[in-house]
Amino acid sequence: MKTKTVLISGADGFIALHLTKMLREHGYKIITATRNKNGNIRMDFCNPHEVALLKISGIDTMIHTVSPNEMLYKTDTYGALAENSAGIHAALDFCVNNNIKNFVYFSSFHVFGMQEGILTESTSPSPNSNYGLSHYTAEQTIQMFDRKKMVNGWIVRPSNLFGVPENLEKFKRWNLIPYAFCREAMKHKTITLLTPGKQLRNFVGINDVCKNILWILEKRPEERIFHAYGNQTISVLQYAHLVQKVAFEIFNLPVHIIYPEGNDSETNFNFTSLYNDSYIKPSDDLKTFVSEMLREIT
Repeated sequence: MKTKTVLISGADGFIALHLTKMLREHGYKIITATRNKNGNIRMDFCNPHEVALLKISGIDTMIHTVSPNEMLYKTDTYGALAENSAGIHAALDFCVNNNIKNFVYFSSFHVFGMQEGILTESTSPSPNSNYGLSHYTAEQTIQMFDRKKMVNGWIVRPSNLFGVPENLEKFKRWNLIPYAFCREAMKHKTITLLTPGKQLRNFVGINDVCKNILWILEKRPEERIFHAYGNQTISVLQYAHLVQKVAFEIFNLPVHIIYPEGNDSETNFNFTSLYNDSYIKPSDDLKTFVSEMLREIT
């Protein structure tokens, strides 16, 4: 089989570094794109016109991992909204201009807002934040290009990601619960919750997410939206207790969990998928990640 060439944008980010490693192990040729000089080509989505006009040949698929993080939507709302909306359109125009037939986008479970019940690919999105709205807008843009047969556009929605970063020194997402709790536990012997922590979260491992992408590249499914979900759905407080337990088991480190009393609303939901191909069944284990992450932080 001819080696397939994949362009990964945001190639120095958490997801992209893991994805690059896995795809190379499966024989794919990877071209990396970053906004700095660390990639094979430079793509700065703050300048969408420049991205759309870039010229390159021989690319089979573009995987777009670039998205302003949640904090930027709070500190620079209009800038984040503009960057994501114009950036996704520029990425798709870049594909069309360079005859790149396939496009994969990393969206987010946040497109569902605070919906309850079983959330599958057939559930109607209902974002309740600018972050979720921005991802949903990007999804709609991709679906428009797909309907017009300009690209084959797939959308992957991961839930709460976990996985030891490929490069801990350059990792920037310490505000995310799986990492914030581990670091606070090891550095300060405490875990601080801003709420009583009853809200449920589905946690998905980065290797399971990468398997979803590999499956899409290999199968080229007719379906266009896929949920990357994990096999563990627990509350924020339960996750804090898991970190507390593992820290004591491995390091004999007592960790104090601090959280306010109150009747925190408990949203009962199940983030899952309609598709049950055995290859993309989740297998990453949350406790194993916590053990590895705590060791890395020490």
